[in-house]
Amino acid sequence: MIKEDKVKHIADLAKLNIKDEEMAKYQIQLTAILSEIDKILKVDIKEEEIMISPSTNQNVFDEDKIEQHLPKEDMFKNAKRVKGDYIIVPKVIE
Repeated sequence: MIKEDKVKHIADLAKLNIKDEEMAKYQIQLTAILSEIDKILKVDIKEEEIMISPSTNQNVFDEDKIEQHLPKEDMFKNAKRVKGDYIIVPKVIE
């Protein structure tokens, strides 16, 4: 278990005010965090290859194609206000 003075030092570094009645809770939590970090540090990864990305896909893009998906009449039929090739919407910025 981490000593109180270490918890106070960590809290001071993090600019936290820890009350005396909260000290036991933080001691337990910091001890648990440090034990998990110890587990990670003990894992032997010297023989493992470094993984830069979990996927081997590179530059998977569709080719850009200009296509007419809907006729203009169908695009504008539900619009309340149309002017030329534009849909007129209410102004939202003053």
